[in-house]
Amino acid sequence: MNQPRPSPQPSSADTAATPELKQEWAELRTLLLAPEQTQLTELRNRLEHTETDAPSVSKVLAEAITLRGKQDERLTAALTPYVQSALTSSVRRNPHVIAEAIAPIMGPAIRQAIVRTLQGMMQLFNQTIDHSLSPKGLAWRIEAWRTGRPFAEIVLLHTLRFRVEQLFLIHRETGLLLHHVGSDTAIIHDQQLVSGMLTAIQTFVQDTFNTPRGQTLNTLEVGECRVLIEHNSQAILACVVRGTAPGYLRAQVQQTLESIQLDYADAFAAFDGNPSSFDATHDRLMECVQTQYETPRTRTSPMTWMALTVIALSTALWGWTAYQNNQRWQNLTQRIRTMPGVVVTTLERDGRVVTLEGLRDPMAAEPDDLLTQEGIPREHIISHWTPFHSLDPQFVGKRAALLLRPPGTATLRYDDGSLTASGTAPETWAIQTRQMALLLPGVREYHDEDLRTASRADLIAQLNRISFFFESGSSTLSDTELSKVTPVKRIIEDLRQSALSAAGEPPVIEAIGDADPTGTESMNFLLATARAHAVIAALGGADSYAPLTLSASVEPTSFAGQKRGGTKGSQNAQRRVTLLVTPKPLVRRADSAP
Repeated sequence: MNQPRPSPQPSSADTAATPELKQEWAELRTLLLAPEQTQLTELRNRLEHTETDAPSVSKVLAEAITLRGKQDERLTAALTPYVQSALTSSVRRNPHVIAEAIAPIMGPAIRQAIVRTLQGMMQLFNQTIDHSLSPKGLAWRIEAWRTGRPFAEIVLLHTLRFRVEQLFLIHRETGLLLHHVGSDTAIIHDQQLVSGMLTAIQTFVQDTFNTPRGQTLNTLEVGECRVLIEHNSQAILACVVRGTAPGYLRAQVQQTLESIQLDYADAFAAFDGNPSSFDATHDRLMECVQTQYETPRTRTSPMTWMALTVIALSTALWGWTAYQNNQRWQNLTQRIRTMPGVVVTTLERDGRVVTLEGLRDPMAAEPDDLLTQEGIPREHIISHWTPFHSLDPQFVGKRAALLLRPPGTATLRYDDGSLTASGTAPETWAIQTRQMALLLPGVREYHDEDLRTASRADLIAQLNRISFFFESGSSTLSDTELSKVTPVKRIIEDLRQSALSAAGEPPVIEAIGDADPTGTESMNFLLATARAHAVIAALGGADSYAPLTLSASVEPTSFAGQKRGGTKGSQNAQRRVTLLVTPKPLVRRADSAP
């Protein structure tokens, strides 16, 4: 280990050279310690001239404020007066700047406040309306009239479960009010006075009842209000509640007080009577301000049931009507689509207008008539039909009867492509029908084996052989003679059809009356004439077979002159009317006496 050497004593020579050594030492010191001396000089200048250190302080000022603000509330308390003074001065000098700055937040805040107020009013209004028409509402109206209080207030008192109206944060040692919050509807009096009164009551209870240390007043009831009081070592939190407070509310008040004591411990320790340090507790205290109403019963008022019943019945009626209309429309469209002789290609309904398009046989029913029968006005129907010949059996048979025009004694029957003629018809009609039948649409076969035909000459010969017999002195046909009328009508009808299809003058059918010689000649003439008219009347009348003509006449030669005797058979043969067909009219003798 090296021992320090003793410093040598300066000699006389060294003493003489002291100024030179001092200079050398100064130069050496300058070479060795120049940077440190420069830094020391700068530090001395900073300490002596603080205004030159502002740029350096500005570099760390933000971080320093952030770090100091996290430690406690002292920085906030220190800056608050200066910030308030600067803000007040700025607002006084130029209020437009602060107005423009807070405008973005003031608008939503004002709107939110208005919305909350309107919601409260609507809720109160709804409750008032709900209870106005009920028995309970009538009782409340009587109570409002009796007590002189507004009906809305009575409803609120009866429907309110609880409402926190005010909270008082009080310094426990001094009894001073640190902060106060209240609901929008609370009636707020002097907060300091209330705070002092609560502290006085607390002290009075402890002194009067000699309560042990640590035991305090927790609940205070005043009229309809109850005051929940929570204590800790630094503060008292009093919660004014209207109604029945739930159990969790006291726990919430206690937790709020504990959190305030924990976060504002420094402010409590440094409290000097100025409560501004506790203004930031406003939001926490407002969390305890709440309102709860009675849960409405599930029982529905009669008016509501009536309204629901009307709505349900209206909906059911509308649904049933819509269903009926839809079913009726479906049935109507089905009926139109299945109409014989109609092929529907378009059937649409647009509102009240119905559009129909397709093919329609001229002999088929009109679909528009069916729509009209269902209550659809014809002006709301737009239809376009293209004619065609339907092969439906009923239309083929009708079309054959319309085109072939069979006589009344003949019948046409259509069945599965086969047309059959039966009855009696003129020979000319039968020939024409054989030629035209197979040309009709839908007719593949024609049969007329059951059709009886007769020529004109044969028909005339048949009529000329027909006679109607009468009883003596009578012009009335007996039942036996009346049975001949129907066959005679058929023959006359066949002759009429033959006359219609043939050229030339139509023939004349004469009913020639006769009588036996019994009686006078004039009486026999009248009797024979009456018998001829009776036969024509039985056949249908003189003009029933146009263009044929039926006329009545007599044959007086058979009973003119003297009365002749004869056998009974010959006399019966004379009491008759005989039909006679002539090619042209003859002179009628029935209308003139002999």
